[in-house]
Amino acid sequence: MSKWRIIAKHEYLTNIKRKEFLFVTFGVPLFIIAIMGLSFLLIGIGGHNEENKIGYVDNTGLFDSSNLTKYTDEDLARKDLLDNKITNYFVIPENYTATGKIIIYSSKKNFADNMKIEDQIRNFLLDNLLKNETSDIIQRVKKPIDPEYFTLNEKGLKSEDSGFTIILLPLVFSMLFSISIFASSGFLLQSVIEEKENRIMEVILSSVSHKDLLTGKIIGLGALGLTQVFIYLTIAAVILLINPLALNLIISQIHISIPLLAAGIIYFILGYIVFAGIMAGVGAIATTSREGQQIAVIFSLTGSFPFMFSQFIITNPNEIFAKALSIFPLTSPITMIMRLSITDVPLYEIIVSIIVLVFSAYLTIEISVRIFRASLLMYGKKPTIKELIKYVRQS
Repeated sequence: MSKWRIIAKHEYLTNIKRKEFLFVTFGVPLFIIAIMGLSFLLIGIGGHNEENKIGYVDNTGLFDSSNLTKYTDEDLARKDLLDNKITNYFVIPENYTATGKIIIYSSKKNFADNMKIEDQIRNFLLDNLLKNETSDIIQRVKKPIDPEYFTLNEKGLKSEDSGFTIILLPLVFSMLFSISIFASSGFLLQSVIEEKENRIMEVILSSVSHKDLLTGKIIGLGALGLTQVFIYLTIAAVILLINPLALNLIISQIHISIPLLAAGIIYFILGYIVFAGIMAGVGAIATTSREGQQIAVIFSLTGSFPFMFSQFIITNPNEIFAKALSIFPLTSPITMIMRLSITDVPLYEIIVSIIVLVFSAYLTIEISVRIFRASLLMYGKKPTIKELIKYVRQS
């Protein structure tokens, strides 16, 4: 067996048992599920609260309702509100039909309740304004559109696009990419620094070359990242199978093309190699774990830019900023998948993005190997910028 394969196997088997890996892989999903469950529980508890009792004062003489309490005098409505006989009342001015303005009074300040109250009042007003219309017309006014989206391709075929897919798919990929790539490259950084601090590196390098060592670590921890993604997908599949309604919703709404999946895999692998090469280089020049983490944060934050600006990218996928993030190697994996999920990206942009990413992956690995070789045994000494440039220039 090749030496790099032995190292890759060792890195994979060692790190898959780490408490940090187990926590990130299983703890984070469980934490998210717990938070979501708590939210639904609180919503359920809140849903059993007493219904809002709403009154109104109609100065136009046009409105009537059996569900709301009608007052002929605003002073009576105010008295009942203060006595907690009603929770809200609203006044319809004489010029309502010209201005649409109403005044709402409440016994307590609650933003969530205000939204519910506005919805009730809106339905009340529409029912009265359209009382001579049929129920179908009333419903169409309340909900004028029930949209279905289709894209006409060059072959004249229509393929359904889901708004649910447009928003969910790129964000899910962003989260998976961020967690798995950053976790795996972080393990690589931690592994290199620990072996330096414990002086195990001297023993290892007496048996293998710098290139084999770095290659084995990158491949082993890359496989660890893919394992993490597989575990996430398995957990998601189990949850969906337990909940048939959610499964039917996902199947009916999400339409993922094979080219998009292929692009996701390509960008995932290339993106990981870029970050792994950077983390290996950082680990080689850092003298302590804290120092290495401080340097690595710069690159991790840069790689998270598309996730931070996801709303802008989703709504403006063809703007210069989104295109620039599609080319820059640290941000292109997430950004390009977002854009491919939303719009038709020109083929030349995809090719340029992949070429830049491939070149960057090769360059980061090559530079990291040289820095790795030159500075790895410099225990306790941090190389200067001039020394790093010298290491990189050496063949």
